[in-house]
Formats: sequence, C-alpha cells, structure tokens
Amino acid sequence: MQHKNSLLLLICFLLTVVTQGQSELGTTALQMVKKSIDQIDANNPLKALNTFQYDSYENLKIAGNPEAITGSGYKKTELRRTLLKTGVFFSEKSSEVINDISQGYKEVITAALMPGFEKPVYPIYNIEFQSRNLYQDTYVIFDQHFINPLSQDGLRSYNYETVKDSIIENRTVTQIAFAPIENSNATLYGTFFLDSETHAIAKASYNIKGSLEVASNHVFTYDKLHHLWYNNYDELFIKKIKDIKEIELFGGRFEVGTRTQEEIEDNRDELYLILKRKQSNFKTNRKVNYGLKGVAIEIPEEAIKQPLNYWDDYRSNEAFTTQELANFMQLDSIVIAEKVTRKLEVIEKFKVGYYPVGFFDLDLKYLIKFNDYEAFRLGLGGTTNDKLSKNWRISGYGAYGTKDKVFKYNATLGYRIGKENNTWISAYKTDDIYEFSGSRFLTDARVYSLFEPRLINIPTFYLYKEYGLSLQQRLYPSLISEVSLSRKRVSQTTNYVFAPNGIPFNNYVLSEATVAARWSPQSEFMKTPDSYQETTKAYPVLSAQITKGIKGLAESDFNYFKISGKANYTINRITGSQTAFLLEGHYAHGAVPLSHLFHAYPNAPTKDEVLQRFSVAGRNSFETMFFNEFFSDRIATLQMRHSFAPFHIASWLNPELVITSRYAIGDLNGAADHLNINFNTLDKGYTESGFEINKLIYGFGLSATYRYGAYHLPQFSDNIALKFTFYLEI
Repeated sequence: MQHKNSLLLLICFLLTVVTQGQSELGTTALQMVKKSIDQIDANNPLKALNTFQYDSYENLKIAGNPEAITGSGYKKTELRRTLLKTGVFFSEKSSEVINDISQGYKEVITAALMPGFEKPVYPIYNIEFQSRNLYQDTYVIFDQHFINPLSQDGLRSYNYETVKDSIIENRTVTQIAFAPIENSNATLYGTFFLDSETHAIAKASYNIKGSLEVASNHVFTYDKLHHLWYNNYDELFIKKIKDIKEIELFGGRFEVGTRTQEEIEDNRDELYLILKRKQSNFKTNRKVNYGLKGVAIEIPEEAIKQPLNYWDDYRSNEAFTTQELANFMQLDSIVIAEKVTRKLEVIEKFKVGYYPVGFFDLDLKYLIKFNDYEAFRLGLGGTTNDKLSKNWRISGYGAYGTKDKVFKYNATLGYRIGKENNTWISAYKTDDIYEFSGSRFLTDARVYSLFEPRLINIPTFYLYKEYGLSLQQRLYPSLISEVSLSRKRVSQTTNYVFAPNGIPFNNYVLSEATVAARWSPQSEFMKTPDSYQETTKAYPVLSAQITKGIKGLAESDFNYFKISGKANYTINRITGSQTAFLLEGHYAHGAVPLSHLFHAYPNAPTKDEVLQRFSVAGRNSFETMFFNEFFSDRIATLQMRHSFAPFHIASWLNPELVITSRYAIGDLNGAADHLNINFNTLDKGYTESGFEINKLIYGFGLSATYRYGAYHLPQFSDNIALKFTFYLEI
C-alpha cells in the first residue's frame, strides 16, 4: 500500500513537472513572438536601411492533369484551354527591386517572358501572389490578405508553441508553431524560425487548408555586417482539392469543380500553381536611381524584347523537365490557334464597358437606357483603338429617344501629343440632353454599369448643343488633369425662365473655361510600355474643378465662377468590412442659370405613395429627397457607408448588409431670379439614414431609407424610401 502511495506521488510529481514544462514552453513562445514584434522595425530591411536593392528572378507555372481540366466543373476560360493543349502555363521575369526609405518600394522588371503571347499580359504583374515582406500587418497570398501571426492582431488571433531550437547559418534559432485561436478571423497555420539574439525571422512556412491547399515558404540569409536576415528564396504551392473554388488570373478565371472522393484519391483531380522566386546580389545603403515616384512597378520597352538565351542562366538551376520546356515552346502556336490574346482583350475591355471589334471598341454603356423624358434611349457609340492609330482616335455616339423621337450625337477627334504623360488634345461637338442642375467632374474615372440607377428616375433635363476643345494629361502617375474650353447653347424642356436683373432668358449661350484635376496620393501605379495602370487603389482620392463662364465670348450671355471639390476615403478591413466617406462641395458666384447650379443628387420620384416610388437606389444619391425639391449655389454633402462582411449562407448566396447616413447643407442667393419653378433651399441641413441588403440574387438587393431632421415631412410615409439596389461586378 505504501509502495502504491509512493508510486502515485511519483506520477503526480512527474505530471506536475511535465505540465509546468509545457506552460514554460508556451510562455517562452509567446514572449519570443512579442519580442519579435517589438523589434519589427529594426529587423525589417525596408525600414532598418536607408536604401536596399537586390536582383530577383521569378517563374510562375500552372500545371494540371488535362483529363481533370476537361471536367464539367471547369469554366471554358483561356487558361483552361491553354492547359488543355499543353498541360502547362508559364511566365517568368527578372527584376531589380529598390527600396528608398523616403520614397518607397519599387520593382523595375528587367526582362519579362510569357510564352504564347506577343507581349506579356501586364495585369499579371499586379497580382501579389505571395508576400515579399513578412513584417507587415497582413500576409498576402494571391491578393488575399490574412492576419500575420507576427503582428499585434496576430497576438489576439493565434496560439503559439515552441517546437525546438536549431541552427541556421551558424546562428541559434527557435522554431515556433502557430495556429488560429478558435472563433478568430485567422486562417493560417505554420511555423517560423526566430533568431534567438535579434528575434528576426530566419525561415518561415505558412499553410492554408480548405477548398485550396496552400503552402508558402520563405528562406532567409544572414548579413553579418548589418545583422539582418534577407529573404533570398520564396516558394508558393497551391493545389486544388474537391470544393468549388475560383481563382482569377489576368482577367480569366479557372474554376475548381467538385469531384468524387475516388477521383481525388486516384490523384486525377489535381491542378497546381507553383511560384518560385530567388533574390540575390543584395546591396545596402548605397545611392539608388529610384526614378519616378509613385510608380511601384516599371516595365521598360526593352524588358519585353530580351532574346531567349537571356533566360538560360536563370533556368539552369530550375527543375524543368524536357517535356515542360517543349510545352513552353508549343505555347506560341497554341495561343494563336485558340485566339487566347483576342479573348483576353475582350475580357479586359469588357471590364470597363467596351467590346473590341477590330480597330473599334464598341461602348456598351450607350446601347440602351431609360428615362422619363426619352423613355427608351437606344444608341451606339465607341472609340477607335491602337489597331487603327496610336496617335489619333475618333470617338462618339448616336442615340434616339423613343418618346421624344429626337436623335442625339457626339463626335470627337483626338490627337496624342505626348506619350510619356498620355497627353491628348481633342475637339468635339455634341447635341444631347443633360440632367437639370446636374454637376460632373471632368476627371471622374469611367464607371461602367449595366444601367445607371438614377437615370431611370430623373424627370427634368435641358437640351444643349455644344462644341469645344479639351486637353487631357497625366501630370504625375497619381495626378490626372483636364482643361477644356467650350461653347454651349441651352434650351429648356420645361417652362423654366432665368431672369437676372429682370431680363428673362428661356434659352441662353454659355461659354466656359474649365480646369479639373484628380489626385490619388497614396495609390500605386504600374508603368508599362503602353500606359500607366493603377496597381493599388488607396485613399484619399481628391478631385477639384474650377469653371469660369465668360460673357461675350462666342455670344455667351453670363459671367460667373464655379468651384467644386470632393474627397473620397475608404477604410478596408481584413475582416471584409468597409467604411466609406464621401465629402463633396460646390460653390457658384455670378449669374448662373438654375440648370447649371447644384443639387444633392436626389433620387425620390415625385409620387404620392411609397410603393409608387419604389425604384432603383443610386450609388451616391439621397434616396428620400424628391427631384427638384432643393437647389443651391453653394452646397456641401457628407455621405457615410459601412458595409459589413458578406454573410456566407450558400455558395450562390452571400448578401451584404450596409448601413448608410447622408447629410446636406446649402443655400441659394437670388432665388427670385428663377421663374416658373418651385423649390426650397438646404440652409437648415438635410439628413437621412437607412440600410441596404445587397446581392441577394443576380446582383439585386433591397434598401430602406428614412428622412428626419429639419426637413422631415408631416406625413410619415413621405419620409420613407424603399428601393431595389443593384451591385454587379463586371
């Protein structure tokens, strides 16, 4: 009995020792991670060094079993067709990577090859397949951001455990494993090796297991002079498994379809993406030629003209089979036969609303519209492309209203006078209609939608005949500008009369000089031999515009001055939620007709019942404000939208809840000069709030908005707006 008690005491003692040991290991791991986070700036070469430069070689290979690729779960994309013929898609590039602590990070691509294409499909270089910097708050795989285990958010999202000590490059390192805490937003698993002295990363592996199986590995080399670890080899391996999953690559998507367990086990359902990247020739704290600021990726013309033997030294250490190299060579004929380049061109231009037909890009936004004045507006428009001329372009449109039975048109002739800044001078003539009191910024980015929501509801337009000149230029990568000089003859579709100083005008002539600019100071850009492309859209985005009406110029009737500005700021969170702010203001001074003053983008049809007003909500409009209810010569609006992360109910049902709130304030001098129209001012401040449930089916959703505050209406139902929403990504 005594022996049994002694044995029990011994077992209890051993259990206590083991438990304490595990606790100490766990505490040690957490302490090391915290120390590493505290030392991030000192260990991150991009911040610890004034300048940092190295050479990089990267190749991307997508390979799959052709029999698996033909399965019913795959979309017939260009990537699929290419893989079906060759079993492989291949791309490689060499780069010089530069970081200047005052100017930022830049990659200059010194050579680029994409077998099968006359020139590379440039958007592929904008995809961040894998993080280069492991010290950022998020870790990136295929443009998706994950909580980095080595970050403050990571401390709240992962469990850490010490695995063992080992030696890398004659330095003691500690291997630490990490896994997501239950119910956290983290999804990464893996290990990293931390230098026991500097607490820097010496090696790391990150994994994801789910509908795609991902393994991402990083190897570092130690610099004894600066006591820093440099990332010198990366590898990304993605393997599809049974669940449906789509990956988008340079405009096309390949879809991973569901297979039976037997097919998976027989290894007949495999599709791989393999990325390998090597970095070498590290140079620190030396003078660097950074080049143009704001350009994160540069692709010079000579980079796409390197001879094939340029790649021999890079490929010599790669494990390419003879069959793979033969397949690379076949890609030229396969891509031509399958018309892959043509199909990719269609995909890229369709995203911004064009469909290429030879040397002409058909503008899809003119095909069909609907509004109260024209009813159905049927049209055709577009622009010539580089296949006709790189320096000349002819664009325009024609449209016919089934209700007013009038033909409208625009014709524009443009000439590029500077390639570097994409400077175009254009002459145009237009005969059309436009929204009464509608304001627009010349430099607003083109937005394509299957239809324009507010257009359906707009009741009041003016007619105009205009001709003018414009100069468009990208002054800097982040700054675009436009200058225009125009003459416009305006007539009314209503009995509105403008009577400054008691002199009535129903029709009038306006001659205007306008200067506009849009600045995206935090965005990053890619400079290709053809153009600039925005690689990272960042906020704020600032727009400004000044317009001067010149009396007497080309028979112009009025002198006036207008200034407008807006600021767009959006906060994107790793959880999938988003908060957006839009601040906009306009001011006018002088004799300005109401048709060319300002409103707050109202979107409530002037009908009595709530259901009669049921229509489509706009993107940035006041849903409870009636058309022609308010006009201003000075106005400011603030709109706020908070979008929650999508609710994943089913593969086809991922609705989004959005909370909205809008505020407008304004006033109008000389209201008595505007005759035959009844309206109010916004001097008391207008407020409305509501919510949207978007993307319920085929991009459609529902919204409800309530009007309150100083302009709350006596009848409760008049303050409510119930509408469809439509958000469909092209």
